Amino acid sequence: MSGATLYSVAYALCNDLLGAIGRAIGGPAGRGLRSTDVVTGLAVLVFAALLLAASMLNTIVLIWYERKLLGRFMDRRGAMHVGYAGLLQNFADGLKLFRKHTTKPREADNVGFFFGPTAYVVTSLMIFGILPISSGWNSGVLPLSLLLALAIFSFAPLFIFVSAWSSNNKYSLMGGLRSAAQMIAYEVPLLLAVVAVVVVSGSFSLTTIVYEQRNYWFWGPLVLALVVFVAAMLAEMERIPFDLPEAEAELVEGWNTEYGGMLFAFFMLADYLRAMVGSILVVLLFLGGWTLPTWVPSAATSWPLAGIFWFMLKTYLVFGLFVWVRASLPRVRTDQLLRVGWNRMIPLALLSVFLAAALVTVRCLPLFGCVPSPGG
Repeated sequence: MSGATLYSVAYALCNDLLGAIGRAIGGPAGRGLRSTDVVTGLAVLVFAALLLAASMLNTIVLIWYERKLLGRFMDRRGAMHVGYAGLLQNFADGLKLFRKHTTKPREADNVGFFFGPTAYVVTSLMIFGILPISSGWNSGVLPLSLLLALAIFSFAPLFIFVSAWSSNNKYSLMGGLRSAAQMIAYEVPLLLAVVAVVVVSGSFSLTTIVYEQRNYWFWGPLVLALVVFVAAMLAEMERIPFDLPEAEAELVEGWNTEYGGMLFAFFMLADYLRAMVGSILVVLLFLGGWTLPTWVPSAATSWPLAGIFWFMLKTYLVFGLFVWVRASLPRVRTDQLLRVGWNRMIPLALLSVFLAAALVTVRCLPLFGCVPSPGG
């Protein structure tokens, strides 16, 4: 099926299914089932279910992948005993959390205590509906998909602070304040690094940015923006060495101290969903997305699902880099974290924007060949 996407396949299947049922029923009810609105609604539900299943499965695999990598980095086997090579350990942990009773502190705010983790995981899942995994994953090109993804990604500080404040716990409140200060400090350089990519690609569409990297990936000419983006993304995901909001030795468990059971599972799930989103954004913006350079033999990209395979391979390699950083670096102090964010990262990000503008002005990228002007 040439030019087919996941949504178009879901729409075709729903159209055939409802058409057959409608013809069998007959009458006004049968014609209603075959209407465009009903078919479109069912196709959207099927697409959303497939998207949810793919994101949840990959999140579980990421947790297993991180545990295995940390075991290798620390030269230990690790506590992964359920199933072959520990593949079922995460399902056992999830079942354990699901069976646990969720308790709420007596003085906690009822609405905020339950709304915070729910909104945190829901907004993390929403981003997967925007990110293009391959040319056949979603339908159409959103003109501002990059801007929309970053806007949804930036909701996290609000929900974390709501969860921390509503818990009525001093350690939780301190963790929430740390999280808000940290994410605000690193969102500015992160957005400036993205501006460098937009300047070179000329678009806010993630699909267009990927196709602009068919001749060369942006990590080469925009290596400074890549370094800033990765560091800021680590801070946004609150991963070591930027995990101060959850510092166990200082704040018990940070802003989620009072949470247990499925609400705690929501936080853990959202953390890995955001880690996957961060890895995907690195791949889309700097590593060519699902495409390979033009000098790669066509046999590497001509087989079915090749785009998704190369995309996910790059994503897991980037996440492996995040785990390597976690295993190698210690936690920094709060003053060091904020000083680096405001005094070091922002000037470097501004420099990356200047370099990107210079590259576009001369329309020639060193070592990567000349790029034709938009009018030519």
